[in-house]
Amino acid sequence: MNDNAEQQPLVVASSSPQAQPARAFTTALTHEDAGTRRRADVRGQRWRQVLAGMAAGRLTIGSRTPVGGLPSWVTPEVVRGGFATGTANAGGPLQAYETEAARSLGVPPERRALFVHCLTEPGLAWLWDRLDSGHYEIGVPEEAALLTVAWLVRHGETDAALDLVAELEPFADRLRFLPRPAAGPAPDTTAAVHRRTVSDAVGALKRRRPHPAVEAQREALAVWQPFGDELLV
Repeated sequence: MNDNAEQQPLVVASSSPQAQPARAFTTALTHEDAGTRRRADVRGQRWRQVLAGMAAGRLTIGSRTPVGGLPSWVTPEVVRGGFATGTANAGGPLQAYETEAARSLGVPPERRALFVHCLTEPGLAWLWDRLDSGHYEIGVPEEAALLTVAWLVRHGETDAALDLVAELEPFADRLRFLPRPAAGPAPDTTAAVHRRTVSDAVGALKRRRPHPAVEAQREALAVWQPFGDELLV
């Protein structure tokens, strides 16, 4: 039995994603719905990015940092199966709301210009106004970054805010750190829709009993398979 199995590196079969571009290409050519064809075309482009990145060694599938040059806190764009495309989810061209924010704040329509402005007193005041009103949305985690900086500054956590800014700054021209505008605050989470009350869910869990087939499989994996491995050593 191999006692070091858990320490061995994760290996992904390179053949796994290879059929995906062809499937997307077929859908993009033959599907009757125009919207589906467009989505399939985009999906095919992303799969080609995956394959190119894997072939060039830019992607390490299965790693906490699958995209070379991006830290673990950056959300990667992924396709079916969890394969990173090599692109950050918060990257890409300037979004319309970023362009509008740059216009209203009087700065060039560039992400770094927006980032720098939000670290000034007027910029922090602008962020505090969003925090107070709740008129913002977060599409990807990175879009909460500058709001977090503003919150830390307001609560006297200046060192933590400076550390966060230092971490974000190298990516200020590439990633969206600005929150999206919203017409109103987020819905009250206490009024969220639910299917069962907490007590109902707890009661259902307490009434559950071990499944014989699952327990038999557990015993086979935990007892008999290791025993067989020891006999074969």
